[in-house]
Amino acid sequence: MKSLDLLIIDIDDTFIYHRTVAIANKLFLDCFYSLFGLKLKKGFYTTSRSLFLMIKLIIFNFFRFNPTRKNIKKLFVFSFVAIYLYVFNFFRELVKGFKIVSCEKMDILWAKVIIYLGISEKEYLLSKSIVSSRINKKVLAKLNLIKKLNPKMKVLAITQSFSVKEDNIKDVLYVDKVVSNRFFVSKGVINGFRLNVKSGFDKKKIAFDYIKQNKAKGIGLFIEDYDDLELLKLKGIEFVYYKRKLRKFVKGNYEKISF
Repeated sequence: MKSLDLLIIDIDDTFIYHRTVAIANKLFLDCFYSLFGLKLKKGFYTTSRSLFLMIKLIIFNFFRFNPTRKNIKKLFVFSFVAIYLYVFNFFRELVKGFKIVSCEKMDILWAKVIIYLGISEKEYLLSKSIVSSRINKKVLAKLNLIKKLNPKMKVLAITQSFSVKEDNIKDVLYVDKVVSNRFFVSKGVINGFRLNVKSGFDKKKIAFDYIKQNKAKGIGLFIEDYDDLELLKLKGIEFVYYKRKLRKFVKGNYEKISF
């Protein structure tokens, strides 16, 4: 770890619970709360916490139930998409030994649903303070140690999550560059998207271009998903910090640590 010129990191499910899932939970809960005439507090909502809050809401506020056609429609759409995405992700896990399935279809469906429902920029964003409070301290400590050992090292973050403005994780982790998928906004409402990171092949191309631009020779990786495995084909890899589920894929002659 003492001779790295560039560190390439995945963000979601590496440094923080997957933000797209957290945002989806927040949007679903916000809609669910509105059925009872209540407003959801700002926060970071995991799936388990969301289920707990839904059950609690039904038990203690059933008498407030007053749905509208608009809210029921939005809730139905979110429910359908959630089921599809969980089933698709289960399929990805099931076939991982035979084929690596990209998240591209999941990303496109999610983007189209956000546009179809007319979600506003304000609804979609997670504040910097909320993101900071949810960072995995163990993984952050590893990042900071590597930075300390390699003070001139660049850090490139690549994520398939969508950002509306510049991803605020850049200022939370203090990285040099973040490449993500993007939403476009018109009059405060999300109305378009661009997939900058569709698959592992895109991640590899983005990383290759950044390596070439910075003339980096010693490369480190933080990876957690199957789409990240294409990064292992880059030249000059000296260190890989990887999620345990990728163990059988991380076989190169470089330093390896799992988390």
